[in-house]
Amino acid sequence: MRFLNSFIALSILFMFSCVTPKIHNDLVEENETNKKNIIQNSKKLLKLENEISFNKNEINKNQKRIKNLKADSVDIRTSYSSIQNKYDDLKNTYDLLVSSSTRSSSEKAREIKNLLEQLDQSRTDLYTKEDKLNKISASLENKETELINAQDELRLRSQRVLELEKLISKKDSIVSSLKNSISNALVGLEGEGLTVLQKNGKVYISLEEQLLFASGKYEINEEGKLALKKLSDVLASQSDLDIIVEGHTDSIPYNRGQLKDNWDLSVMRSTSVIKIMLQNKLIKPDQLTAAGKAEFVPISSNNTSEGRSANRRIEMILTPNLDDLFDLLIE
Repeated sequence: MRFLNSFIALSILFMFSCVTPKIHNDLVEENETNKKNIIQNSKKLLKLENEISFNKNEINKNQKRIKNLKADSVDIRTSYSSIQNKYDDLKNTYDLLVSSSTRSSSEKAREIKNLLEQLDQSRTDLYTKEDKLNKISASLENKETELINAQDELRLRSQRVLELEKLISKKDSIVSSLKNSISNALVGLEGEGLTVLQKNGKVYISLEEQLLFASGKYEINEEGKLALKKLSDVLASQSDLDIIVEGHTDSIPYNRGQLKDNWDLSVMRSTSVIKIMLQNKLIKPDQLTAAGKAEFVPISSNNTSEGRSANRRIEMILTPNLDDLFDLLIE
């Protein structure tokens, strides 16, 4: 269950790292499919454990039956041997009686006939018991083979779950270390227009408008450039990291020059941030994604000036690369 919760969290994180709504929706659908697959695998594991328990009980029952059948077989063989001895004695007596004619040959004949019939019946019962014993022994061997195979499969599944848990723990450690490094690098700015949060396996950085831009502008001011340079220095060593830069605005309509609405303004602001970050040559362009959300993802009410000010912001979403985790899930 711990693996399931961790995986769901990571899948949600991965889902939020997309650029366009279409890709976002596709990854949401893929994440839901992965969650269903894990739940199905968990159900299969539980079913497999139940089958193993059932097979063990069946083996124990069959072993008891074999023990009883073996005891019956010994009793039948003993009875058969006793009857055979009696038959031999009677036959000898019969031969003597026939030769001496001192007793009724017809009575002896009937007695011997009955003994012979009992002997034949005992022999038939013995063969039937032995045949049944052989069939149960074969069935028991098949059950033991199935149990061994089920135990092997369970061991392999448990090994994969352990590997997944190790990968998730490693990703969580990377994210936690990254969050601390960013907080240390931007010390003094938190609470002054910047917040750094670790949530759902990702690091979220929020920079308010006044920290980066003049009102209604998309050119970054000097204070913002300094903050972005410090942030870029931390991120430069994280080559295995996907970075989404999102621009957000309030709901007041915007139309200035070539920028016709809040969509244009939010995209231009996120692009401006990325261009500053790329001045650090150690950051690879393919790590960065610019996105504009306009006024459609507010964090506060647009009915007050304070709420609108909070909504005008740049958000960065930092996500460790999860390719190795998904490769393990596909195996």
